[in-house]
Amino acid sequence: MRRFVCLFPLLLFMLSTSIPAGAQEYIYQRDVKVPAYQTLREFFDMPNRPGNYEVLLLSESIGPLTFKVIRVRGDHESTLVRKRSYKIGSHTFQLNFDNPNGEDDIMVEIANSNPAAAAHVSVFVVELL
Repeated sequence: MRRFVCLFPLLLFMLSTSIPAGAQEYIYQRDVKVPAYQTLREFFDMPNRPGNYEVLLLSESIGPLTFKVIRVRGDHESTLVRKRSYKIGSHTFQLNFDNPNGEDDIMVEIANSNPAAAAHVSVFVVELL
């Protein structure tokens, strides 16, 4: 609960600065735990309609963490972006995802390179209207 209270104002600030008020629709929200020195992949089945989306990852865990967003079309995967964060808490990652034909899905990969502690990451996918 403490982590949520700390992350919620940051989430509101980030969404309000990048998206006009009333121009968003929540699609997914997941809280995941990545064990020490492990990698986790989360698949997001996007709506079958054209649209623009925003992927937001937040974590207060001790790094380093690597965030990777992958576009999935059928069996084909292509990496959109990969970012490594060495911070101690306050990890943030934001990406706009354009799905012009409504055929693509999203895969998020989170790698925890800390050998001593698990990482708790909140993943949000928002449709920009």
